[in-house]
Amino acid sequence: MLIWLVIIITSIWVFFDVKKIGVKKGQLKGVCSMGPGGWFIVCLLLWIIGFPLYLIKRPELKRLNSAG
Repeated sequence: MLIWLVIIITSIWVFFDVKKIGVKKGQLKGVCSMGPGGWFIVCLLLWIIGFPLYLIKRPELKRLNSAG
């Protein structure tokens, strides 16, 4: 039960963090080319891959959206 709670809470955090940063679909190349809904779904359904991937790509997304 605790694992599911962690997955749901971190996925919701990713969704709101992506929206706050201002990420739009197509800003990154490849599988990371997602908007807020895409990041949420990936983190929710494939958390073991999606959440670490978001944490790795987050600085790049912040840089792209602060420059514009």
